[in-house]
Parts: sequence; C-alpha cells; structure tokens
Amino acid sequence: MIHILGCLIFLSVPVLFSPDFGEFKRVFFLRDFTVTVLLLVFFYVNYYYLTPAFYIPKKYTTFFGLVFLCCIIILLLPELLIHHRPIHIKMHDDFDPTGKGPRHGNPFFFLFNHHFLHFGIVFIFSMLLKIREQLTQTETEKSNAELNYLKAQINPHFLFNTLNTIYSLSILKSDKTSDAVVKLSDMMRYVLSDGNTKFVSLEKELNYISNYIELQRIRLTPNVKLIYECEGNRFDKKIAPLVLIPFIENAFKHGVNSEENSEIEIKINITDTELELMVKNNCVTSDTNTLNKSGLGIENTRQRLSLLYPESHKLDITEINHCFIVRLKLSIHD
Repeated sequence: MIHILGCLIFLSVPVLFSPDFGEFKRVFFLRDFTVTVLLLVFFYVNYYYLTPAFYIPKKYTTFFGLVFLCCIIILLLPELLIHHRPIHIKMHDDFDPTGKGPRHGNPFFFLFNHHFLHFGIVFIFSMLLKIREQLTQTETEKSNAELNYLKAQINPHFLFNTLNTIYSLSILKSDKTSDAVVKLSDMMRYVLSDGNTKFVSLEKELNYISNYIELQRIRLTPNVKLIYECEGNRFDKKIAPLVLIPFIENAFKHGVNSEENSEIEIKINITDTELELMVKNNCVTSDTNTLNKSGLGIENTRQRLSLLYPESHKLDITEINHCFIVRLKLSIHD
C-alpha cells in the first residue's frame, strides 16, 4: 500500500503543477509526464536490480555505466517520441513552460536540467533505500545464524551417547570412567562460559576438539580407524568459538558405521596468521534424516564463517571416490 500510494503521488506531481493546456504547453506536459513515468520505472529497476546486482557487490564501473545509460534514455526518449509542430508555435525569449514567470533561454535545456535534478534525487533515494534494506537483512541473517548456532552448540545425540558410554564404563569399573567425566565436564563448561563470546583462545578451542575426539574414540569399535593430528603454536591466538567442531562432528556422523570399515582423518595446521583444517571420512551408509540435519548444520556454519570471517576464510567441501573431504583455511590473530 505504501508503494502504491507513493507511486500515485509521484505521478500526480506533473499534473498538479502543469501550466494551462495550450498546444505548446501540452507538449511539454506530455514530455514531463513521460519523464515522470520513466523515473518511476527507473526507481524500481535500480532498487530491485542495479543496486543489489552491481553496487553492493562493488561492480562500480558497470553500475555507474548502466545508471548513466538509463539517465540518457530517460532524458532524451520523451524528446524523441513527443514532437510539436514548430509552424504553429511562436517562441518568445521569456517563455517559461512551467508557467511560473519569465525565464530566458531554450526551454528544452531548462527541462533537461530540471529532469536531471529529478533523476539524481530518484537515483540516490532508491539506492539508499536498497542499501538500508540490505543492512537490515544482513543483521537479520546474522541474528538467525547466531540463533541457529546457539541451538546447535550442544548436540543432544552426542551428549546422550557419551553419557551412555560413561555409564557402560562405570558398570565395568573401567579406569577410563573418571577421565571421560572430566572431559565431558570441560566441554560443557567451555560451551556455557565461552561459547557466546565472539572470539576465544585458540588453545581452549583445540582442547574442546581434543576432548570431543577422545570421547568419540572411547565408544568407537575396532573397525574404525581414527587419525588426529594438530601441529603449530596454539598459544596467544584467537578464534571464533565452535566454528571448527561442526565439520569434525559431521565426520563422526557420516563416517562411522559399526557394520562397515570406517576411516576418519582430522588434521589441523597452525601458522602465525592462519589455521588450516582438513577433515576426511569415507561415506558409509547413513540415515536420510541425519544427512538432512547435517546439511543444515554445515549451512549454519557457512553463515557464521561469512559473518565472522567475511574476507579471510576459504571453505572447500568435496566428495571424491566415496570420501567426504573438508578443507577450511581462516585467518587467526593474537
């Protein structure tokens, strides 16, 4: 309704402020009204297509080239389409097509300058509206991504499986029971205390991953081959919390089947400015619902990476010879 009302008001401007309808003035009114219609069309073309397709992705040359082309079309097309008959027109130096008083000069150039100003206003207004909408949408997507991330922080299946494993160990009076309880406690404490912060110590994040892998190792059967390596200096560096674990968790979801031989390989390499994660698992028979949930988790993580590391990460996910491979590189700082 706001758009419809705005369009009607905009189109009514040349009617409300038009001069008396003499033959010559009617020509100028038709041109003025045609320009107004074209400006309205340009408003939505710029709003829905030009700004989001070229300006926001920073394709400035193409964007301003197309805007300039639209400007020329809007200003010259009415002049070419709507003609007057010069033989019936008596031009005066003080002719003013707006009817507001004497004005010297060529009326075409007056209207050209007049409409050029209108074009500039419409152009800037439509672009600012789209940029504002884009910022609002980005904030909404960020909030949704953070919400999904918070919901997925503690995987209930992992928690239940780990508790069942600890319970089984306690029945067998295994020496691993107390160690498993400590690891699970450290993981829960990390998620609850540090999971909501923007950046955490890389050492804490890697300890969380190490505890997760060790708890998974306890319940794995002998037909699962697990390789975990972490190289480089992990101290005095920062990283977004829980941004690596979804890819590792995904490997255990889809790379382990008690009836098949499975292999999971996890490697983390740390340099002074970059962290590289490689997760590889062979694709075993999995439940379809689990696959769908995992895809959602990976998509949520993609959103988090784009928000937290917009220009400083590279994620590559491939499937080769029944092996699922994730390679993630992201910048880390002190």
